Amino acid sequence: MPTYTFDTFDSAAAGVEPTVSQGSVTKTFDTLENAARTGSVAVSTSSTFAAPTLTVEAWDAANTTLLGTLDETFDRGFQDEFSGLGSGSVSMLATDADLALATKTLRFKLDSTYAFSSRVESRRWRTVTSGEERDQVVTLSGRGLAGEWDDAVVFPYGGINARPISDQRAFAWWSPELSTSGWSNSTTIVSSVVAQVRQTPPLPDPWFAPLGWPADIAAGSVDWIFSRYSPTGSNLTGSSLFRTTFTTSAERVSIFYTASSRCRLYVDGIAIGDWTTQPSEESWLHSYRATPYLSAGTHHIAFEVDTQKWTAPLPDLTRGLLICAVYSGGVGATYNSGSRLLGSTSAWKCLDYPQIFPAPTPGKVLSTLLGEAQARGALTGWTLGCTDTVDSNGQPWSNDTAHVFRVGDTYAQVLQAMADVSIEFRARPVSKVLDVWRKDTVTEATGQAFTAGVNVLELEENQPL
Repeated sequence: MPTYTFDTFDSAAAGVEPTVSQGSVTKTFDTLENAARTGSVAVSTSSTFAAPTLTVEAWDAANTTLLGTLDETFDRGFQDEFSGLGSGSVSMLATDADLALATKTLRFKLDSTYAFSSRVESRRWRTVTSGEERDQVVTLSGRGLAGEWDDAVVFPYGGINARPISDQRAFAWWSPELSTSGWSNSTTIVSSVVAQVRQTPPLPDPWFAPLGWPADIAAGSVDWIFSRYSPTGSNLTGSSLFRTTFTTSAERVSIFYTASSRCRLYVDGIAIGDWTTQPSEESWLHSYRATPYLSAGTHHIAFEVDTQKWTAPLPDLTRGLLICAVYSGGVGATYNSGSRLLGSTSAWKCLDYPQIFPAPTPGKVLSTLLGEAQARGALTGWTLGCTDTVDSNGQPWSNDTAHVFRVGDTYAQVLQAMADVSIEFRARPVSKVLDVWRKDTVTEATGQAFTAGVNVLELEENQPL
């Protein structure tokens, strides 16, 4: 009794009678054990079933032009790993004239259906002896087409020469790639902050600028803001988010900031320092300054302001507070209205105590990175089967997962990291299109119906001895 082995994308339900289709022939098998994704399933039947014909073609690097059919190849095989790069290989005699054609892309066809394409990345030569005959055999192998994504690497936001610098590239609520469309304007808590009049700690008046801030604050245009106004008795605990932009020449700047209860600052998707205080403390009692060097252009500034419970020392005090001012020049510069680049006002965008912190969708992450790579001359000809808003099946993306990569990671590493948390992916065999789906939502193959070239990756008949 022959045994057939099938490698499938999806698991099959126990006890379900699977069918295998090849052309117009369909056979039903009696039993099938649970199979893990991409696992092998062996079933036995007294019926015979012809294995699909596996042929290999040589295509150009763009995978758009057929160069020839590799009829004399042998040991043909491929592994189409879902949410992986996969691999393919064939062997041929060194004297085969078609060897000169197989230099870029191999396409594998099951019967009349293209099933997989791989790159030619390795050529291994060996000598095979049969009796008195000696032949040289060449084995061509390589990763699937998506292996080309290993040729591009993650750059910092704005490029390799952008400032500020970081060894990470974040796609999160604080990153420039996330639009603030739909965010609200901030609420002015106290406008035109006046100069600080020092009082005896621990009760400095929070309506004044923090101690140690530039006297220019008294000139106005810098306000205490928050995402809402709450009387002392109805303060919430949690975080609100704030975003805005400003423009500067290439220079060092001074960013003065503080908040109640505490805050942390991001510039161009890069964390600038940590929380201003511990959760049990109040950062509006202190002043904070960051002095990053920035490249010329528009920069994105973001704050997370965390409010915690405390007893207000002053009547009618609004507990959620944020104040910020940005000046040209670093430590020791002259801070005045002429050098002020930004002040906190109600024009800042905010999210009021969001339950879920938003992030760019997986589609937006990949389209951004692909666009940057192609602008640098990499991944030529590649497109995505998804968009910024829907996956390759038309399902809306979720926007609640932040992705953070290291600068220098390859795009193949990016795909694998995203596959752990948010996506499934697979390169189409007949083009350079990467299909991307929401994780755990692909239902194209159930594991119960096996069709050559559709969801059968490998079909092997093992005849008993």
